[in-house]
Amino acid sequence: MRPLLLALLALPLLAQEPGDDNLTDDPRRELARAELEQRRILEELTGLEQELLGIEDEIDALRARADEVEQQRLLHEDELARAQALVDQRAERIGRLLRALYRIEHRGFARVVFSAEDPADLRRRSRYLLSIIRAAEAETRSFREQVTLKEAAVSQVDADREAVAALMAELRLKEAHLRDERARRQALLDEVRGRRALALQVLSERNASARQLNQSLALTTSGASSDATPFRDLHGRLRWPVSGGRLLRGFGNYTDPATGTTVRSLGVDIAAPKHTPVRAVASGTVTFQDWVNGMGRTVVLGHGDYSTVYSHCNEVKVRRGQSVGRDDVIGTVGETGVTDTLGPRVHFEVRYHNTPQDPIPWLRSRE
Repeated sequence: MRPLLLALLALPLLAQEPGDDNLTDDPRRELARAELEQRRILEELTGLEQELLGIEDEIDALRARADEVEQQRLLHEDELARAQALVDQRAERIGRLLRALYRIEHRGFARVVFSAEDPADLRRRSRYLLSIIRAAEAETRSFREQVTLKEAAVSQVDADREAVAALMAELRLKEAHLRDERARRQALLDEVRGRRALALQVLSERNASARQLNQSLALTTSGASSDATPFRDLHGRLRWPVSGGRLLRGFGNYTDPATGTTVRSLGVDIAAPKHTPVRAVASGTVTFQDWVNGMGRTVVLGHGDYSTVYSHCNEVKVRRGQSVGRDDVIGTVGETGVTDTLGPRVHFEVRYHNTPQDPIPWLRSRE
């Protein structure tokens, strides 16, 4: 809606014809063009961030599939080893039977049978010879079956190896695409940081996003905490939402390095490696889960009169209306909505009746 509004505002400026050659020097025209260009870059940046998330999801799915195929390959390798052991075992038994038959044949079947001293001995010798012959036939059939099973296992292992190789090749292509898109995103971020006017626009977007989030939270009902302890009694006892995180930015006013403008932080930014689990600091209900411009993937948990906000998530693992317990994983650390070079982080807020509080006094002190 806003890009369209900017375009409509720019049209009267672009349509003016003062009747001389100074049209291209009209500052109003340049201003309109600059605003449209800023909007284009910001929209492209937001779209690119969401595209990056889609590529990362595809890479995660490919890795999971490759792991599954690798596990299948290991199982088939075990089956192949067992089949080989059975083939070797059958071959050894057939060898013993053939040696026994060779010795009997060398002496002569008739001689072995008819040299019996009495009818009982004759029957015993006949049964013995028949059992050896039948055993040899059974072992030969079993040997052939085991060889067939072994060949099938070899084929399966070869197919698994080809499948893993194909998945890894696709994974490498996706990762190359991801690197290219990240480089493109970085170039856009450099452009944002290199232009003060655009940086001011980013700050404006961030403020608008904060207002958007406030309006959204005002429409949601507070989620009741399932803990026996009310949220207010957890003051100074909350665990940090990420383990081992480093405080990147505190609550309150700070100077934006790109513009020199004073900006108010409604929470704290905690730096941590990408994909680090983000955990609920207390039990509650997911009252908001969506993309917020300038804040990226955002989750809000309701705790009665209080709420906690978790932004810049790479993944979100909960849905709106879901009840979560303390320490449950609700997402992972990411860079969504980030427009600086400070790396992955989670933006964390504590709110009372939607009014931001300084989260640090709420969190446990670190040794």
